[in-house]
Amino acid sequence: MGVNGKKINKKEFTGHDLLIKRDVYEEMITYCSELLPYEACGLLSGIKDRFTTLWKIKNETKRFNRFTMSSESIKTTVKEMEKIGEVLSGIFHSHPSSPALPSTHDIRNNSYPELPYLIVSFHKGRTEVRCFKMIDKKVFPINIKIID
Repeated sequence: MGVNGKKINKKEFTGHDLLIKRDVYEEMITYCSELLPYEACGLLSGIKDRFTTLWKIKNETKRFNRFTMSSESIKTTVKEMEKIGEVLSGIFHSHPSSPALPSTHDIRNNSYPELPYLIVSFHKGRTEVRCFKMIDKKVFPINIKIID
């Protein structure tokens, strides 16, 4: 059983569109760029696959190529989500100098395979945001649709 009681049929996952509010998408990119050259991280909440709120979480590692969110920070943030009637819907972090693809470390340490996983990349001076689900060490891309 996953976060918020969701369960995934791992063999049948074929991907889908993720809906994210424009202001949340832009806030996520801004936040990640402000923390360069370090990785930024956080959570997204909403209802189903619609991301409506960004939650900035301190990167406990504060390294150029790693991020760690404390379990206490995650628990506290999830309680705040529940207070506004939303659920944990996704995870994000940045790649300051590598492509918007999950690293081996990202895949190996993903604690929430049922959640979409967004990566904001600043590789070669370009900003790119991509989304994935990582199930059984396999990576599945998810299309991002920005909504108003």
